[in-house]
Amino acid sequence: MSEIAVLAGKVALVTGSSSGAGVAIALELARHGASVAVHCRSAIDEAVSVACRIRKSGVESVAFKADLADADACATLVDEVEKALGPISVLVNNAGPFADAPFRTLTPSAWDRVMSANLRAPWLLAQKVAPAMERMGWGRIVNLGATSGFVRTHSVYGLAKASLLHLTESLALELAPTITVNAVVPSQIASARTDTMPVYKAAAIDGTPLGRLVTEEEIGRMVALLCSADFDFVTGRSIVMDGGRTLPRFPRLNIADGAV
Repeated sequence: MSEIAVLAGKVALVTGSSSGAGVAIALELARHGASVAVHCRSAIDEAVSVACRIRKSGVESVAFKADLADADACATLVDEVEKALGPISVLVNNAGPFADAPFRTLTPSAWDRVMSANLRAPWLLAQKVAPAMERMGWGRIVNLGATSGFVRTHSVYGLAKASLLHLTESLALELAPTITVNAVVPSQIASARTDTMPVYKAAAIDGTPLGRLVTEEEIGRMVALLCSADFDFVTGRSIVMDGGRTLPRFPRLNIADGAV
């Protein structure tokens, strides 16, 4: 994507952007000219710090606090962002708490929090911002999935992320032609947290054909690309950033050599 400020005059709301990949996404959108609403559930100091970094780059940014597991908070967040920055043109649903307790021991409260933040909130936020996007004649919604949605060992989190891809496709159909809706689906992300789990990190890298983990900056660039003119004709799609890790594989049997 060109370094030109292709998002100048646009307002972007990036949920869960006080830490991790959310920060990289917020910074990348700002780099392309968007004013950015930085969101956190509770870490307001970190959100304010990110907003300050963005303002130093020459574009507007404000920090907001909201628990997206609360349906009313979703609507209030959009109202507050619009009051401070203007109508939202870009919505990035990045926030999504993880939980992998087995279904036989999973509590209803854990189910509700994970499903509400990972699945219900993206729907509610999309529902809330879509009318303004349609009035402006342009809108982009990007949902952050996870390859946990492709496996069956991540309990309610995997279930929520799998359902988010279904929601992405459904919203793409409903909100066309003015708004595109896509998903970015990373596998394990290279991060400070991953560095604290060296055995797991090594196993994840070993299972990835490209031999490394996806970076937060790569995710940010992909989100920005989906908001660019280069992707105007792409909607309802899930872009998997896993270095080939989830590709179906079968053990080589060497049948041609007579071995099994």
